[in-house]
Amino acid sequence: MGVSVAEPFDVAAIKRQHRLSDVLAAAGLVLRKTGADRFSARCPFHEDHQPSLLVDDRDGHYHCFGCRAHGDVISFVMRREGVGFAEACRRLDGQEIRVRAAPLARREVFERRWDRLPLDQQVVMNTAGAIYQHCLWREPRALGYARSRGLPDWLIRQCALGYADGHTLEGYLRRRSGLRVAQDLGLLRRDGSEFLQRRLVIPELRSGQFLWFIGRRLDDNAPGPKYLALAGERPILGFERVAGRRDAFLCEGVFDYLVAVSWHLPAFSPCGTSLPGERLGFLARAHVVYGVLDADPAGRAAAEEFGTVLGERWQPLSLPDGCDLADLGQQPGGRATFFALLAGAQPPQRTEMSHGA
Repeated sequence: MGVSVAEPFDVAAIKRQHRLSDVLAAAGLVLRKTGADRFSARCPFHEDHQPSLLVDDRDGHYHCFGCRAHGDVISFVMRREGVGFAEACRRLDGQEIRVRAAPLARREVFERRWDRLPLDQQVVMNTAGAIYQHCLWREPRALGYARSRGLPDWLIRQCALGYADGHTLEGYLRRRSGLRVAQDLGLLRRDGSEFLQRRLVIPELRSGQFLWFIGRRLDDNAPGPKYLALAGERPILGFERVAGRRDAFLCEGVFDYLVAVSWHLPAFSPCGTSLPGERLGFLARAHVVYGVLDADPAGRAAAEEFGTVLGERWQPLSLPDGCDLADLGQQPGGRATFFALLAGAQPPQRTEMSHGA
């Protein structure tokens, strides 16, 4: 009886010779540079309307915040082309996957800055925000979902949460010749349908202006991604709550952030785990930045990276039983559990804490 011998592959050499971003670009992904040797792209493994794939050439890994796909250049080829480990190594080692589009991985694409909108676009954003708010309080299912996530009514109003019902915004703007502007912003698709339709809408507010929107579907079993966000450079949720403060709480998810705000914490969220160091200047006055990140590989990797950038000011918090802040917000006694954990984590010399009543 013959014995099959595994083909030898120098995996380390294959990874060195085939830069992850080059292979992804060769596979047709459009990569946007987000930092030193870091990129984002639309994930090829699920219906990704917004770039949710993080590509990091520093350690050669990718991670999708939508479908949670995670791996290196070899696992990407395995999953993308439906082959086994050995075949993926052979294709890479034999250069059957041509690095034909390396410049594409470095190509800068237009990325909207939501804090620099012209007047006509800001007017439409404010109109959309007001309409979404109006619709939320007239849609029991959407309002019930927000409340079920541990959000009190005062917080829903203060943070201007809304609901995109799929027709009110389009109808209002059609009567006022605002459709083209809304389409340019991504609020409406070219066919007139609402981009965030049937989703709870969470805005970023600054100086009373609606700066940006991210939408969360109400049903976890419904098709499509849980979150949709307007394209462009994602603003930091809660920027004005944190800028200039002595304490800050970095929350990974949108509902982690909302729960933190409901507990009167100076919180902010990048809506994920990726936030380049060059965008952290607003934390210059912070004496301590508490990290409230998920206890998964992406969260742990992000905690290490923030620790490198923030140094001694970085104070990651490990929540009980691997839950996140949004989970605690739905649990009886969750607030008390969090503040007991926070009290134990505070540096001894600190006596003040701005979390309110």
